[in-house]
Amino acid sequence: MTMRVEDTPAIAASALARQIDDHGFAVIPDYVGRADLDEAQAFVRKNVAAAGNNYTMFSGSEQLDGTFLRDLGRSDDFVNLCRGIYKAGTHRNPPNVEFYQILRCLSGTGAAEHSMRFHYDSYVLTALIPILMPVNGQRGNLIVLPNNRTIRKYYISNLCDKMLIENSWSQKIYRRAYANRQGKMVSIAMRPGSLYFFWGYRSLHTNEPCDPNEIRSTALFHYADPHADSSLKRFLRKP
Repeated sequence: MTMRVEDTPAIAASALARQIDDHGFAVIPDYVGRADLDEAQAFVRKNVAAAGNNYTMFSGSEQLDGTFLRDLGRSDDFVNLCRGIYKAGTHRNPPNVEFYQILRCLSGTGAAEHSMRFHYDSYVLTALIPILMPVNGQRGNLIVLPNNRTIRKYYISNLCDKMLIENSWSQKIYRRAYANRQGKMVSIAMRPGSLYFFWGYRSLHTNEPCDPNEIRSTALFHYADPHADSSLKRFLRKP
């Protein structure tokens, strides 16, 4: 289930949205050029080493100089593609908002701590680019239970969902279900440099564990928080 961007971006976005609806995710293979990917991989290796070969994370793009990730979130082609997927998948006008951007680097003892933690994203669309994936041992595949909830009208409903999922009892149930290959969970073996999309808000997801001697690094671009205007959310997040 792969495709490349077509000449007409609107058509490509519609096709990608249909794939996400039908299969839980969509992918544009080899989206990142080899030179750009090499630079990003060197950046990740350097910073993981500086962190003692352990987990590290970057939020935003300010610290990503020297990589394509510094400017991708402001690229017209990338922005318009994500907005088009959002519009085709939700039948709503895409909001004029910036991405919430993260670069996660799993390695060492921190890899296990940040794996197999099922959750929903706070943003409707998640775009993910693997920078490095393990080639030995456990590979850290992306696990998705596709589209198992709707976009909640009220933030309080979203909070209830999170409380039901993000507790130790529920986590054990979902981990056991995945281990026994129960239900409709999809395991996605990702290729560095390809671009993956899924409905992060609507799909329960996590990543498999990865070998602690390897690096699993993914760049995440989250788009469109449906509860951005919630007064309750603002109140709960006050310092």
